[in-house]
Amino acid sequence: MSRGCLVALIVGLVLLVLVVGAGLVCWYKKDALMKAGTVAMVTSITSELANNPVEGVDTVVVNQVAAAFITKMDESEIDIQQFGQFAQDIQRLMDDKVIDAEEADRFIDMMVDYYPELGDLLPPEDEPVEDTTVVIDSLEQVD
Repeated sequence: MSRGCLVALIVGLVLLVLVVGAGLVCWYKKDALMKAGTVAMVTSITSELANNPVEGVDTVVVNQVAAAFITKMDESEIDIQQFGQFAQDIQRLMDDKVIDAEEADRFIDMMVDYYPELGDLLPPEDEPVEDTTVVIDSLEQVD
């Protein structure tokens, strides 16, 4: 075997070992990689909302829910099925690079769906008020 072929073979084997090693490390650390990716996506959306405020979006609530979500994600194990759906949904939110009020509400709902206990951080919704107004057709009915 010539010297050039031997060098190429050795370089090829070293590259193969590096690729297999990187694959194994990624497989064993997949939970940490998924958590890091999720934290990056959530942080990206919250910073987008902070930099470009949207009318009707309470950024304080968004930041509270996002911080609690990141904390819960760091503390718990990842359910692969539920996480896959969450990651796809959050990527759809980030497609156009602009977060509007509807997408911000969806973002909060997605985090609350993933961890339902985060719903306690949301402000209570306004309850509909009954209309107790009485309309009088004429002054004769006032007697």
